[in-house]
Amino acid sequence: MTSGKPRLAYIGVGLMGGPMAARLAGLGYKLRVFDADAGRQAAAMASGAVGAASPKDCVEDADLVLLNLPSQAAVETVVFGQAGLSDALLSPQIVVDFSTVSPDFCRSIGWRVQAATGCEWIDAPVSGGPSAAGEGTLTIMAGGSDWGIARIRSLIQDIGRQFTHVGQTGMGSVAKMIAQLVVGTNYAVLAEAVRLAEAAGMDAALLPECVKYGHADGVLMQQLYPRIAAHDFAPRAYARQLLKDLDMVQELARSSGTATPMSGQAAQLFRLLVTAGHGDIDGTGIYRLYEGAPSHLTAIGESARAQ
Repeated sequence: MTSGKPRLAYIGVGLMGGPMAARLAGLGYKLRVFDADAGRQAAAMASGAVGAASPKDCVEDADLVLLNLPSQAAVETVVFGQAGLSDALLSPQIVVDFSTVSPDFCRSIGWRVQAATGCEWIDAPVSGGPSAAGEGTLTIMAGGSDWGIARIRSLIQDIGRQFTHVGQTGMGSVAKMIAQLVVGTNYAVLAEAVRLAEAAGMDAALLPECVKYGHADGVLMQQLYPRIAAHDFAPRAYARQLLKDLDMVQELARSSGTATPMSGQAAQLFRLLVTAGHGDIDGTGIYRLYEGAPSHLTAIGESARAQ
């Protein structure tokens, strides 16, 4: 380690990884970065990180290897693809995956990495968005051994405000799936609330004030709802990513024999949004499905009122 801080390899410096990498570099961490997007890698290097030519090259001399990738396929490629991590990892290096992936995938790739390299895999999905990533105020839920978690605690203190060790590898991803169930359904509910307020002639922007300290209040009402009311769909997290997460929620529900009809409906709404070509706007853009009272959503509402 250098100056008491672990040396870091950071792979995936996009919407979330970019601000986090910049923060870590600013705190004095020795940081090598790689991203398949040359522009994003250059931005991270401008913040003080050293660039790498490949994932394999990135992990040289690193104590901790951090991943922040958009999909399971991207994680698979970075780890086991050409010039991937598996060609270079050596125990006692630890891989810390901040990506949102399914618990089954997480356990599988963790086992494969440990079998191939002897290195531990910690799943540590995050919540809070790009601003929290840059400010060091993320909420982090992690799965891994007590030994592995102890190794990363000093790093976690620099990037997160709330940290919970949920259990063994894979359980951090379980916690994130359940969190995304709550978040994904609330995106749809809050968009519906904005549209109903507008249609009823109310100033929709007043609702957070109306419900403050009441049962309808909360972080999403105070922070997310105003963006929907303002029709602000600039991406803090892509709608296509939220659909990916909701689909994984359904996968977890099926494998555990659990009924999750609310999140299933939210997944279908986000599928409509992405299919309509809006996958790269923010999840707040689910509001666009409600504009003009489209017939397929009206039919859903009429069916509910008839029950």
